[in-house]
Amino acid sequence: MVKIFVVTHKENPLLQNELYQPIQVNSIKNPPIYDGILTDSISDNIALKNENYCELTASYWLSKNYPKTEYIGLCHYRRYFNFYKNPLSFKPSTQKKISSNNFKKTKLFRTPPKKQEKYIIDILKKYDVILPLHYSLGVDKRKISLSENYAINHRKEDFDITKQIILEKYPEYKNSIHTYLEQSPVFFIANMLITSKKIWDDYHNWLFDILFELEKRIEIPKDDYQKRIFGFISERLTALYFQHHNFKIKEIPLYKIV
Repeated sequence: MVKIFVVTHKENPLLQNELYQPIQVNSIKNPPIYDGILTDSISDNIALKNENYCELTASYWLSKNYPKTEYIGLCHYRRYFNFYKNPLSFKPSTQKKISSNNFKKTKLFRTPPKKQEKYIIDILKKYDVILPLHYSLGVDKRKISLSENYAINHRKEDFDITKQIILEKYPEYKNSIHTYLEQSPVFFIANMLITSKKIWDDYHNWLFDILFELEKRIEIPKDDYQKRIFGFISERLTALYFQHHNFKIKEIPLYKIV
């Protein structure tokens, strides 16, 4: 069985059926967008941290509260994995912008849930995890690392502290930090993935162990954009974790609805 959760906060996602289930984030501060929607604010949750953790409040809730299932995934109400498009046709972008009307005409939208579920299971019989087609980071045609990229767009010291925390808690990551954060340009965006429930839980236990410690050591930015700090950092840690463990990764391009 596969269940893909669609993170939303202000509108009904276009895809919602027995395969795609909406989950509303920041649901303590905002009323339900419709009666009966699953929210990130019940049982063990970090819903109040949504403005800093973004879609990760849904990821946390799912790791702590969602019953055991074979495969689990996360996408956004405006971003979906496009399983039916050749990734090479997307390069150099990892995602294609599309209107909601045109999205409804795509094979992704029109494929019956059961048929799409089988397609995903067939992928995950061969691979450990589905991630978005990666960006190859660069500036002025020069490849740059995840660490360099973070320093350009955010506070460098926050990422430096993150790497130090990983070394303290998980010293076995030392070589991987150098390889995948300080040298590699490979960047998986959006905190989106589909994998087994075991890998999902293991990854998020590791991730939140690091992020919660980081939260204790820094001052969260006040700027409306930069305050999404833990969402930004976790996007970089996706590359570290899944490559460190040598998981077989299937990269899938994204649709972005505009």
